[in-house]
Amino acid sequence: MPTPTAPFALSRRGLFRLAGAAALSAATVSTVAACSDEEISGPELDSLTAQLRAARSDAAEATAASTVIPDYAAALAIVAAQRTEHAVALDTEIARATGASTDTSSTATTTTSAPTTPPPDIAAVREMLTSSAGSAATVARNESGYRAGLLGSISASCTVAARVVLA
Repeated sequence: MPTPTAPFALSRRGLFRLAGAAALSAATVSTVAACSDEEISGPELDSLTAQLRAARSDAAEATAASTVIPDYAAALAIVAAQRTEHAVALDTEIARATGASTDTSSTATTTTSAPTTPPPDIAAVREMLTSSAGSAATVARNESGYRAGLLGSISASCTVAARVVLA
């Protein structure tokens, strides 16, 4: 007699695909739902810009870590892709609300050569994501509508990445 199987079994690869699809769909739904005409400046703009920089930094660190931690390379690639999507969504929202692009990637380069730091280990990436999740949640509490949803989604994605994807 055949052994009964679970009605739904999820492989590790399936889990990665599910996490990636969830993050992509949340970012897509949030972007499509953006219809607020409220302009931002001052502390609100600074908060969103800080979240944008954190998303870009997290993506770069996850990419760097994936080159030296082969066991987690696929998971770190998912994290980098998700944090890049977060940066794109934040950049789009800031540009929409201010009427100007926030592309700071070209200003991040310097003319002097800075000492390179070694890529972070997996614990450092988890800590970075946990910090980003907490920061996004804190900023979300001070926002409303689309921005609160966007930041809440980012916080949830970072939490899942730290606790599930990189587990």
